[in-house]
Amino acid sequence: MSRILIATSPEKGHLNPMIGVAQWLRRLGHTVGWLCIPEPAPQLAGLGVEVLHLPSPESPAPTIETSGEVLARLVLDEVALGKWIRGLLLDAVPALLEPVREVVRRFRPDVMALDGMQYAAVLTAHEERIPWAGVSSALSLLEPMSDYGLRRNVRALAGDRQALFARHGFDARFRNCECLSPRLNLIFATEEFLGPDAGLPPATHLVGPSIPPEARGDEVDFPWERLGAKPVVYVSFGSQISWQPQLFRTIAEAAAPLGVTVVLSAGELAGTDFTRSLPGDVVAVPYAPQRQLLARASAFVSHGGANSVMEAMTAGVPMLQLPVCNDQPIQAHFLTKSGAGLVLEPRTLAVDECRAALRQLLEPGTPLRQKVAAISASYRAHDGAKEAAERIAGLAA
Repeated sequence: MSRILIATSPEKGHLNPMIGVAQWLRRLGHTVGWLCIPEPAPQLAGLGVEVLHLPSPESPAPTIETSGEVLARLVLDEVALGKWIRGLLLDAVPALLEPVREVVRRFRPDVMALDGMQYAAVLTAHEERIPWAGVSSALSLLEPMSDYGLRRNVRALAGDRQALFARHGFDARFRNCECLSPRLNLIFATEEFLGPDAGLPPATHLVGPSIPPEARGDEVDFPWERLGAKPVVYVSFGSQISWQPQLFRTIAEAAAPLGVTVVLSAGELAGTDFTRSLPGDVVAVPYAPQRQLLARASAFVSHGGANSVMEAMTAGVPMLQLPVCNDQPIQAHFLTKSGAGLVLEPRTLAVDECRAALRQLLEPGTPLRQKVAAISASYRAHDGAKEAAERIAGLAA
């Protein structure tokens, strides 16, 4: 059996798709270490993996909030967001290289499974000649459009990034923020959703959704008794940009006359006068058990994070996507192209157009719902977490 080191950031969008992979690697008998950069996430404690720590707790990280109102406002400013992305991707790397190298040498992995945005880990794998797989937490290995905010921001740092990798003897290839592995890259989706012309990079495989076979470690209580017989419209903008008071009010006003229960994953806004003032039947919680809620939901309104799209398509729930930043326009492209949901501009969203979209999503028997059902069947036919684990372990052969 092999020793396999996973490296990701601690944010849920990067962490959660790897959890099922780690669980399957352990089921297959492998020893799994997990390095979160810059520091471990509490969620890892119950997974049975060896939680690895950088030797210096002062390892550099961008000095900026990673959730709440500050971040929700920052991502709307493309220039400020570009500086933040540069800080995460490039500026912190030189100081991280030696600490990451020390962790890797201490753990002695046979294989590494890496978020391709973790450049210090990628460069360490290259220099230590350890075979590595790139495991994408999003659809950003695909580049279906030529111009959008993330592409512009990445284009601005591309020269410096290539020079960084060249200094370490790595003639690297990238898609958006992610470094491509020359051996194996994995995307948690199916051709039924992406289409046959998605433009996969070399050595890249679609493995289906990453659904954990065991508890994920972030399960929370939920007032299930508040859900009755009415259809459920679930609303979430993820764990980082959940501060969306204007959008939440627009969505609640749009849904109020439709005879639905709105479940709002509202972050720090939950339990405040703001959420109590929303019209209609609204259940607002700080953080929701998303996969369990999607099993009850009739429609899902989301920013379109890759994990949210993956979990909605697995559950067969049609989506209204309101893309805000980064890779979300990529998910929006494929959602529209596949016919599995609707996309509207969040900055100009009006109550009437939101209500019309919700009516369309809730209507039974439509071509949209039939397409979602077909994609869901393709997702349910694949265990992406297990296949990813098997392919990663295969690199040690």
